[in-house]
Amino acid sequence: MGAALYWFVLAQTLASLPQFEAGTELRFVSPDLLTVYSSGRVVEDQLVIDLPLDAGTELRLLVFPPGASDEVIAQVLSGGVAVYGKVSDDRSDIMVRFPGQDAARSLRAWLQEERGVKLVLVTRRSS
Repeated sequence: MGAALYWFVLAQTLASLPQFEAGTELRFVSPDLLTVYSSGRVVEDQLVIDLPLDAGTELRLLVFPPGASDEVIAQVLSGGVAVYGKVSDDRSDIMVRFPGQDAARSLRAWLQEERGVKLVLVTRRSS
């Protein structure tokens, strides 16, 4: 794939993700989409999600825009637009792999830079 085509495909994939306006829901789910680990909604340009997972845990991110129709919900749940990720070694971030990209990227940085949303991961652990 030529460099121009690669960047075009990547831009189309990233553009297909919602803008993360207030009410957008992000769910962390198992790679097989059967287990919901955690979720949160964007409120006032902030997304707070409890992160009960260990470092290195593989997961998928499902994004539901506010007021999503049944058709959009079904499409998201089909896994066709799910983004793969992995809990960072220090559990402070999720490293995501967008389709068409080889290198993982910080979800925290991507949300802030591309969508203007601050990601807060609550990583409490019981003793």
